Amino acid sequence: MKVFFDTNLFIYLWDDAKSSRGRKVRRILRALHRTEGDLVTSTLSLAEILVHPMRKRAHEVIEAYIERFQRLELVSFDATCSLYFAEIRARHSTIKPPDAIQLACARRAECDWFLTNDGRLSNLKISGIGHCASFEAFPEKF
Repeated sequence: MKVFFDTNLFIYLWDDAKSSRGRKVRRILRALHRTEGDLVTSTLSLAEILVHPMRKRAHEVIEAYIERFQRLELVSFDATCSLYFAEIRARHSTIKPPDAIQLACARRAECDWFLTNDGRLSNLKISGIGHCASFEAFPEKF
């Protein structure tokens, strides 16, 4: 099983850890670990999460984030993703380009789940991705 995390889930996990959202993300990760599943994200997620610590010049935080992301399956936006991106944007014109990049990377990685907190992306039907869902609705037993 491959589960793609949109950027906001990492923020809940690391920067909002004590909230109900942070606890839910940790439960998802434990369930994924129990099933020996893979956590996937894109290089865009890494770039997005680095913005805040870069503004604050928090070099230790930047290094910690980079180290954490190196443990994941990190998908780069390549030529194949470009084709998937174009297809997604052609079929779903309301999807914003950064979201289409994330979805294209999830498709490239052949993910079973694309998890987000963006309601506009939940319940989309994207070829090559099993399910697009709110992380809140993700079943902890799968």
